Amino acid sequence: MPYDDFIVPELLPPYEDGVFKTLMTHPEAKPVLRDVVESFLRFPVVKVEVRNVELPISDINEKRERFDVNCTIDDGSQLDIEMASEAMTGDSLRSNHKIVKSRAVYNLCDLHSAQAGRSVRYDRLLRSFQMTFCGYTVFRERENFVSRFSFRDEHGVELSDAVGIIFVELTKLDNVVKKPVELMTGEEIWSVFFAHGSNPKYRNLFDKMMSARREIKMATELLQTISRDEIERARFRSRRMFRMDMEHSIIAARDEGRVEGEVKGRVEGRVEGRVEGRVEEKIAAAKIMLDDEEPIEKIMKYTNLPREEVEGLREAADD
Repeated sequence: MPYDDFIVPELLPPYEDGVFKTLMTHPEAKPVLRDVVESFLRFPVVKVEVRNVELPISDINEKRERFDVNCTIDDGSQLDIEMASEAMTGDSLRSNHKIVKSRAVYNLCDLHSAQAGRSVRYDRLLRSFQMTFCGYTVFRERENFVSRFSFRDEHGVELSDAVGIIFVELTKLDNVVKKPVELMTGEEIWSVFFAHGSNPKYRNLFDKMMSARREIKMATELLQTISRDEIERARFRSRRMFRMDMEHSIIAARDEGRVEGEVKGRVEGRVEGRVEGRVEEKIAAAKIMLDDEEPIEKIMKYTNLPREEVEGLREAADD
């Protein structure tokens, strides 16, 4: 989701990568995480355990770490949840967002294959899921904001339910926010929370959502607590400044490359023009010497033209 301005908001946005992980891995957030997981996986979840709770200590200085939430579920399944608030460099609708899709596939394969060292049978491997919340549109041709992918053949017959990828596009909620809260699904309620949880414009909607779902109330209260923490606000500010620095560097490099290209083009054009002019002068001199019936060796010596070209000029003149 785009950031409105550089000022740190009263409530930190839950769609921001670091805030999302802080919220989802908070010691008091287990009921929240359980409800989120159950809503999107669409099967009952009793218990969820997070395997990567801590944020890096050097977060303010080292801002490239992944803010994913890696967890296990009571039925033995494992799930990696990632918030991608902004598209990675080079990833766009023009490229069909191949990068974020490939990244999700890689993360899922890495998660599932990491079980290889456990000495278990293939048919007893844990189910693995990769879920990515996107603050930008990935599947332009799809109306639904949730897209699910699994192994199926051309007739839709499932090969295996061992792995699955879920994309949640937070930019496709315009119609969802207009629905009565009592008619919203868990997927819709949580997507609205992540997309607009810090936006005062939706305060009335969130009051209704908190009344209808206690986990939303818990998540909102935790978000308020996190937002009052000066360390968390400093981390958020640092990550935002880092993104702005990165964007500046990319734009500046692009602009400099454009200018260098224009300058290089003008220089090369002038050089090519001079070279072409000199070649034409040599050809003109060679034609005059041919008219005077000078020997080819002499013409080659004074014009530096190769024998083949001089002979070609003579044949053309004879025709």
